[in-house]
Amino acid sequence: MNWRVIELNGDRFFNPEFDIFINREVESFSLSQHTHDFIEISYVEEGSGYHYIEDQMIPIKRGDLFVIPIGTSHVFRPSSRDKQLVIYNCIFRTRLLEQLKSVVCESSMLHSFLYGSPPFTVKWLQYQDKFDKFLSIMHGMYREFLKKGPRYEYLMMGQLIQVLAMLQRYECDGSLVSTPTNNMDDAIQYINDHFAANLTVQQVAERSFISPSHFQRLFKKTSGVTFMQYLQNIRVQRCCELLKSTEISIQEAANQVGYQDMKFFHALFRKKTGITPREYRRSTQDMDMKLASI
Repeated sequence: MNWRVIELNGDRFFNPEFDIFINREVESFSLSQHTHDFIEISYVEEGSGYHYIEDQMIPIKRGDLFVIPIGTSHVFRPSSRDKQLVIYNCIFRTRLLEQLKSVVCESSMLHSFLYGSPPFTVKWLQYQDKFDKFLSIMHGMYREFLKKGPRYEYLMMGQLIQVLAMLQRYECDGSLVSTPTNNMDDAIQYINDHFAANLTVQQVAERSFISPSHFQRLFKKTSGVTFMQYLQNIRVQRCCELLKSTEISIQEAANQVGYQDMKFFHALFRKKTGITPREYRRSTQDMDMKLASI
């Protein structure tokens, strides 16, 4: 699968004299999977959906927090066009890391991630904010950034330090989401790798050595959606990438992600995105023209 990746340059966001930026975005289907030249801390403030990061699709919900390094491709998407997904994105330049070095404990995964050599399987960090502690910090940082009152830069720096210190505490408390190792994570990875094939619950359950009924219960508990909803979501997402990054026909794009019945495909695509495939392709072309003019 050839994914179209946009590189977002930090110079577009940062004040030349200040190395921290934060925004609050209502996510949509218009932005492609992208990389950036800054470190990003993303927090799910409201809603649910999926985080497409590298070659994985991770179900997300309110309170999920990600630390995303330079060069890691990702994008957030709501579960469907009529669902709202709100994300705080706090980003900072790498040159700030030297000033923050004393904040991050050398024995923590966060320190290894930011300053050292994390295990090759760790390409991002994910945490769960169980008691909304990060939410209040993100709210405060965002308010300071918008108002830009006297000495707001120092307040934002203090809030970033608080976030980093809290992340280490969460890591010690077991709120760092570990690398997937169980049967359901293996099943999700298999679906991600073979989504265009004629996959069935029976087939994937057999690979996990459990019954289809038990598999369905475990799968929904793990991912938040049914097997079929997950498969449809990832197929529509991949089709969106094809429509945006190639000039192949809509039918060929549908075929490549596993759909031969075009009537069903069009109905599903509209249900998931709120628009037709043709309208989606046209809207992304318009967005590209706007980006190119910036």
